[in-house]
Amino acid sequence: MHQLIASPFLGQYLLLRPGHAKGVAIPESRFEELHTAVTADRSAPAWLTEATTAAWQMPMPNRPLRDTLIVRERSAYGYAKASWEINLGCDHDCGFC
Repeated sequence: MHQLIASPFLGQYLLLRPGHAKGVAIPESRFEELHTAVTADRSAPAWLTEATTAAWQMPMPNRPLRDTLIVRERSAYGYAKASWEINLGCDHDCGFC
């Protein structure tokens, strides 16, 4: 099971951890960097390690990034996954993100 999700969400990009209410807003360039890293089977960028430590006190596992992170594709229709589905409780208007 993935420990992190990167997802486009209503014109923004979020880094989420299932089961945790807190999320991290990331710029589109970092979302693209994660997408490329997962697709090309690269390791986690340094900023991701810093973000996961700051947000969830989570060290990045020593395994391929694709085993830890799922990157949601943008919808051609402009839809977003329901926030309860991707983060089990955060509606992105909760004040924690």
